[in-house]
Amino acid sequence: MTVQIRETDDVTGRHETIGVLGAAALVAGSMVGSGVYLLPATLGAIGSISILGWIGATLAALAIAGVFAGLSRAAPSATGLTGYVQAGLGPFFGSQVTISFWTTNWVGNVAIALAVAGAAGYLVPALAGPSPRLALTLASIWLAVAASWLGPRTVARVEGLTLGVGLMPILLAATFGWLAFHPTVFLASWNPHGLQPGSAVGASALAAFWAFLGVECAAAGAASVRDPARNIPRATLFGVVGVAVVCISASSVMMGILPAGELAASSAPFATAAKATLGVGLGGVIAVCALLRAQGCLTGWTLVTSETTRTGADQGAFPGVFRTRPGERASAVNLLTLGGLMSAVAIGSATPTLAQQFSTVANIAVILSLYNYGLAGLSLIRLARTYPARRRWAATATAVVAIVASGAIMASAKPVELLLCLFPLGGAGLLYLWLRRR
Repeated sequence: MTVQIRETDDVTGRHETIGVLGAAALVAGSMVGSGVYLLPATLGAIGSISILGWIGATLAALAIAGVFAGLSRAAPSATGLTGYVQAGLGPFFGSQVTISFWTTNWVGNVAIALAVAGAAGYLVPALAGPSPRLALTLASIWLAVAASWLGPRTVARVEGLTLGVGLMPILLAATFGWLAFHPTVFLASWNPHGLQPGSAVGASALAAFWAFLGVECAAAGAASVRDPARNIPRATLFGVVGVAVVCISASSVMMGILPAGELAASSAPFATAAKATLGVGLGGVIAVCALLRAQGCLTGWTLVTSETTRTGADQGAFPGVFRTRPGERASAVNLLTLGGLMSAVAIGSATPTLAQQFSTVANIAVILSLYNYGLAGLSLIRLARTYPARRRWAATATAVVAIVASGAIMASAKPVELLLCLFPLGGAGLLYLWLRRR
């Protein structure tokens, strides 16, 4: 039996479509999640030189966005990241993307749970230590699993209630935060550890790229976009640039309010900055906003990851035990497995500081995503062979830039992070061969 890994949508009927602004909102909304709350602490450990890393990550994201814009034209019947890669590289690499995307989800979920624990630790300082933080992280994970088991409606309500309040701290920092910005603080924190410029920029680009995960969302939803050949490239560009402007602005502000050491040690950077400028009360309000949004985001992604497992099993990418069972609102087997995997990552990645743990977990998720984006670039190169010469060279050049940029950012990771990423990729290959033989 040949395993075919593909994502399908029922697009045979009429359905509503969205324009360029709606698609851009989809891209931006998919990228700006609760994990960005802890990015300033991770980047603060490097210094304000990390702004250069933000710029590098933005340029890489734009090149990758160009790849997905090309794939939306080259493989219009494919949907999702797996479909795009499989269209050009075949089912083996399709299965690689399926497993690595699935792993990225549940590893990344732990980073979101850490944002919950960080906000709680800010509100109750006694909970900020390593042991209480681990307990809070595990509690957040299993609360999300329990809410997901209640079904999609419950998850949708949690997401809706927390979305608005969750974005407030980031938008406030990116706009009104400049009133409290001090250039001397920013410059004094430029490179506190004396890192080589290349190392500092590479490490910060790897961390900052966390904010750009989801860049492929407009292309993946091409069936719902009006005039996709024209609107998807524009929407993806607008989404990436919009996220970059907000995140770079917010990070710059934070580094001009708090010294690098204080920023790196904070469990809730936005709340700490608000406390330093506007008082304890507003700092507490922002911490509550961050906590609620992080928990809501974790609940949504827990359900999405569980459904990814179930859909993958239905299509032959996972063992049959994870397949859909008639009458279930959510898969207990998938959710329990997912909760166990996330708990193992939370326990195994525990470190003395929150920023260190978040950095490790987020970097693994980013590396796996960059691997997928590199495969997408290779897929575009193969699919572009049928293009007229001018379009073929443009698509190939875009893909090469995206592949090189992805590889360069991955190369800045720590060896142990790269090694850990080999396990799901190797496991994906073995699983593919086992399922094919069956």
